[in-house]
Amino acid sequence: MTKIAAPTRTVPPLLMLVLALMAAAAPLSINMYLAGLPQLGEELRVNEAGAQLTLTFFLVGMATGQLVAGPLSDSRGRKKIIVAGAIGMVVMTTVAAVAPSIGVLYAARLFQGLAGGAAVVLARTAVVDMVRGPEVARVFSLLMVIGGLAPVVGPVLGGFIVDPFGWRGIFWLLLGINVVMLLGALFVVPETLPVEERRPASLRVLWNDFRGLVSDRPYLGFTLSYIFSFGTMFAYVSASAYVLQSHYGVSPLQYSLIFATNGLGMFVAGLLNARLVRSIDPLVLARVGNAGLVLGALGLLVTTLADGPLAIVLVLLFLVVTSMGLNMANNSALAMGHSGKAKGLASALLGAGQFAFAGVLSPLVGVAAAIGFSLPVAMASVMVLTSTAAAIALYTAAAAHNRRKAEAEAVGTQAEGEQVKPATATATATAPADKATANAPAAK
Repeated sequence: MTKIAAPTRTVPPLLMLVLALMAAAAPLSINMYLAGLPQLGEELRVNEAGAQLTLTFFLVGMATGQLVAGPLSDSRGRKKIIVAGAIGMVVMTTVAAVAPSIGVLYAARLFQGLAGGAAVVLARTAVVDMVRGPEVARVFSLLMVIGGLAPVVGPVLGGFIVDPFGWRGIFWLLLGINVVMLLGALFVVPETLPVEERRPASLRVLWNDFRGLVSDRPYLGFTLSYIFSFGTMFAYVSASAYVLQSHYGVSPLQYSLIFATNGLGMFVAGLLNARLVRSIDPLVLARVGNAGLVLGALGLLVTTLADGPLAIVLVLLFLVVTSMGLNMANNSALAMGHSGKAKGLASALLGAGQFAFAGVLSPLVGVAAAIGFSLPVAMASVMVLTSTAAAIALYTAAAAHNRRKAEAEAVGTQAEGEQVKPATATATATAPADKATANAPAAK
């Protein structure tokens, strides 16, 4: 019989590390080989857009995998699906490492994404199974802090590996990391969803759960804010190698160090958020993060249109990426707070939307550059559009969230008043009875 993990106030450290590694599967599989994209394109004879499509296939797979794994885990439990996803990651990373053509690499990246989707969506869902309230935002922040090492360490490792071992060497390293993730899934991750809390395996139930989530304004708004914020980040991730190396002339190693520095900023912001969220409302922190995102993107657009210096561009990119340490954890925690019983589906929609949107966005900067925009302006323009959309979604969700919170508080106050009234009525009814008893003639 599978042992079920009971809800706790926090997540044990070893389990936290394994869940963070699962959550880092996507950024590791993206960030580590960014420096190798130009070399990959040369070897497999594809242009910039063709090389970037390896990212698109992976992200489409991630989105689809989450949509399958999330709802399935609501009815079948979490652990067995996590293990299956980890096995798939090991197999498909091996295929990517030996891919003889761009077609095989596209297929491997697609199925690698499908398998990775299960790991990512269920790492988030397991947290919501185990902890409650503001602690969700704190644990999400810690997962981001630990998993945030991926964008810091990944590009640096990629920069060192690409020169001596080529882009294939990066996939061999990813294979080793995925094997560790598989061992963690087998021996550390418990089953977090009790049988009695599982949803019926029915399309009708799934459809009703889906309708309930997408019609819930706070959930939908926070989810869209999360998705558009990630889109801003991914516009930078997918285009920065070409912008910084081709336009500004930085070397692959310099690019890796720049990327790592920005990732370090997000790492520190996530760590700070994990401390602040216990005393400051996650919604307030999400608004601060969104402000940094929008201001950084607007500054980049102005600077690149004016053909400003690289130093200013780097400072603004640092602001954008650092703000993600506040955006992602708080938006996702706020969204999952409105997920109800369909936690797996809610997490799947959150993650699938994130990666599906990023997959569409991935070649967009390259397309904009192909029709006449400079690469820096194309990247900054996309970042302004997505960050503005994130702001609109966040403030729309916040209004509905606060209204619901006020209504719940009003109902609670009313319920407390109703509990006092019967007690008062009882005391009033008892007093005349006591008085009547006192005035009654004594028995002879």
